[in-house]
Amino acid sequence: MSVRKRICVMDIGSNSIRMVIYEITPNKAFIPIEDIKETIRLGEGINEKKELKAEKISLALKTIQLFKKVCLKNNVDEIVAFGTAALRIATNGEWLLKEILKTTGIDVIVFKGEDEAYFSFEGAINTLDINEGVVIDLGGSSLEIVHFKNREALERVSLNFGAVTLSEVVDLKDKLGKKDENILREFIREELKFVEWKDNIKNLPLIGVGGTVRNIGGVHLYMNNYPLELLHNYRVSVEGVEDVVKKLKELDYKEKQDVQGLSKARADMFIGAAIAVEEVLTYFKLKELIISGYGIREGVLYERLSECGKVVDNPFEDGFKDVVEILSVNPFFKEKQYKIFKKIYGKINEEYSFNSINEKIIKIVTYLYDIGKCINYVNYPLHSAYMILNLGIKGVEQKELIAAALIVARGNKKYKGLEKYKDLFEDYEVDEFMMLSKILNITNIFSDDLLLDEKNFDIEVNKDEIVFYIKEKDEEDLKVIDLFISQKKFINTFDKKLKFKLKK
Repeated sequence: MSVRKRICVMDIGSNSIRMVIYEITPNKAFIPIEDIKETIRLGEGINEKKELKAEKISLALKTIQLFKKVCLKNNVDEIVAFGTAALRIATNGEWLLKEILKTTGIDVIVFKGEDEAYFSFEGAINTLDINEGVVIDLGGSSLEIVHFKNREALERVSLNFGAVTLSEVVDLKDKLGKKDENILREFIREELKFVEWKDNIKNLPLIGVGGTVRNIGGVHLYMNNYPLELLHNYRVSVEGVEDVVKKLKELDYKEKQDVQGLSKARADMFIGAAIAVEEVLTYFKLKELIISGYGIREGVLYERLSECGKVVDNPFEDGFKDVVEILSVNPFFKEKQYKIFKKIYGKINEEYSFNSINEKIIKIVTYLYDIGKCINYVNYPLHSAYMILNLGIKGVEQKELIAAALIVARGNKKYKGLEKYKDLFEDYEVDEFMMLSKILNITNIFSDDLLLDEKNFDIEVNKDEIVFYIKEKDEEDLKVIDLFISQKKFINTFDKKLKFKLKK
């Protein structure tokens, strides 16, 4: 793909039909530019007669025809469409597939359960930096479970129940009584017995993809006043999932519709799906739930892009390379800043032994500290911090993103919008972020104003001073530095004076 291309991935699920249009860059990064979902409950009643209801078929067909028009409007080059459990199970699903092909030209692939599990896994594993764990995708009529290690799928299974199915076991719309809850839990546990590798996955993280899991994360996020409204890589303890279930099962339908973080379209059946996730956690003795904002659609897209040469060996490096391309960041200049920062950081780290900083944070702050200038030069560090939090950088934990944002904002107290994030860290960590802010400031001066590289200066850290010995410059250059450096702030941060000297 040498030019930008647009691909639509259409997911015909048992609960909803969703289409996402992605713009593909020359280096095969992807940017969603349209995202539409219609909740039609195609799989409603599927386990009784193994047939799709006539009114659901009609609604699905009209929805897909409408989606095709949206694709035409957006100049989509390729449509990749797939169906999941409802179309897999239904005896009359083939008729719907033929009508879709005849009226829209869209050839829908129906995934086997194991394939559905695989693509859900691919969407998650290519966007999270996790070596071993369990991925689940709870759809409308099926639950896919994958055990992976070293980022490779070892075991996968598809179970024949989902959010829509559970709503037919007991009435989930209003408050859930104890008797119905027991029936539901027993039904789920019986299904989970089909997983033969239970003992191989104890104490691993559970990565959840799909709408149900995102809603669990959303509800938990609001319940705990979490300051960042970002679900990808948001972590919920087993007790946290239990708290969500406990809260929701006591509410009637109208009350559930008003719960922050819960989609109104899922309010009538959410509690059953949430209990299923809780049962998976406890039945397999898993340690926590990690929300993935990417799932089966992205897995299908990654597979399509792999045919064009895209290989993801490291989710962070791949995702960060995508961000650099999408933002038109100059990688050669930023690599220079990165090396300057690393040299300063490495020397000062010998004295201060930073514990809260890692390579991902350093790369984010050195490459993206000034991207906020595209919004406004005034207060650009604040704009940069906001963008870092919301760019969707893959393979990064949320605390790493927030740490990078705090560093980029330079620790300036006028940035009140970032104060709420400091409660997520220990005091010593915030102090380290402030130190890194000062190192970033010096890096900026060296690379932007003095046009230095890492070979043209040396650093000495002693009891009272941090001294930079600068090569091939004169006294006037040192005066320029003083225009941009606040000695008072530096001393308050490092408890040492900062000096710049010419190296003879």
